[in-house]
Amino acid sequence: MPRDTARADRILDAAGELLLRHGYRKVTVDDVARRAGVGKGTVYLHWKTKVALFQGLLLRESIALVDDLRGGLRDDPDAVRPHRLLRLAYLVTFRRPLALALITGDAEVLGELRRPSGADRSGEEWMQRTNERFYAVLAESGLLRDDLPDLAYTLNAAALGFFLADDYKPTLSGIDRESKADALAHTIRHAFEPPAEPDPAVVRAVAGRIDALLAELINGYRELFDALDAANAPRRIPPDAR
Repeated sequence: MPRDTARADRILDAAGELLLRHGYRKVTVDDVARRAGVGKGTVYLHWKTKVALFQGLLLRESIALVDDLRGGLRDDPDAVRPHRLLRLAYLVTFRRPLALALITGDAEVLGELRRPSGADRSGEEWMQRTNERFYAVLAESGLLRDDLPDLAYTLNAAALGFFLADDYKPTLSGIDRESKADALAHTIRHAFEPPAEPDPAVVRAVAGRIDALLAELINGYRELFDALDAANAPRRIPPDAR
């Protein structure tokens, strides 16, 4: 049976709107079907369970987020410098509320989706390895200091504070988003990068390597999405069994 990808995207769009509005625990497949303008059975033609539906949504959002980041880097290869790259990631993420919920592990929005289990854990481990390779490329190219312990963890922890600060201390949110992104960039530049300006040729070479890693990340997410789609495809009934 051919898969109607446009209809599937419409269902995922509806699921995303409802997830952000009500949170995973309160949204039902019936709600998603009504919002998408399809029958409940149609939703189940694409995903066998509510969990599978929302896993597909989160994988699609992850692909879109990395694609946005890759586009920004291609527009300006100098943005591969860590302070500029994290500034870009911050701004791109805040344009995507669902991606923000993913990055911050928003329990109210994601519910049990934030706690991977079974096959999902292998995907988490793969993403962790990719993240470590990402920072290793920046470090070995001299764009990050080489005297920091547990570099990937330390840098991620420092940057994550900027993503969480508005919820943790709402009174600190009196400055605009661009100014917050500038503050993040300033912190990363002075705490994690060597003081000297890097060689532009090195920056261009690193931009190419990071672009390749981002492309690999997108392909990995697509493979997970395709595997989920295949696992939820309607069972084909042989003609002689009908």
